[in-house]
Amino acid sequence: MIKKASLIAAIFVLTVGISCSSPNKEKSANTTAEKNTILETVETNTETADPALSIGKKLYSDKGCLVCHQLNTKLVGPAVKDIAVAYSGKKVALTAFLKGQGKAIVDPSQASVMQPQIAITKALSASELNAVVDYILSIK
Repeated sequence: MIKKASLIAAIFVLTVGISCSSPNKEKSANTTAEKNTILETVETNTETADPALSIGKKLYSDKGCLVCHQLNTKLVGPAVKDIAVAYSGKKVALTAFLKGQGKAIVDPSQASVMQPQIAITKALSASELNAVVDYILSIK
């Protein structure tokens, strides 16, 4: 139990450190290059002809979701494709989870790791959250 709590605390500190650290030129250049690589991966693996999906994709990237959720690879959190499969036909449930009002169904054992980030998704407007959810569910 203590090891799990320590791991969760370490991941939280790392995530906050990455999100909130003061940028310097070298770090900023690396972060930009890494972000561009991630975005290229997302762009080559998804279709976003729908303007609403493009907005959702941009918000997903801008709000830092990619730090923990890659398209095909489980990192800190489940892969986006796994989320899309688990919540297929359950848009209301995914929206509720991202509002902090629902339970995780993909990997409930890691839901506590996501809890600090729920503040970000809770702060989104209804239309922004809807766009992010639609984007996630569009991933195949």
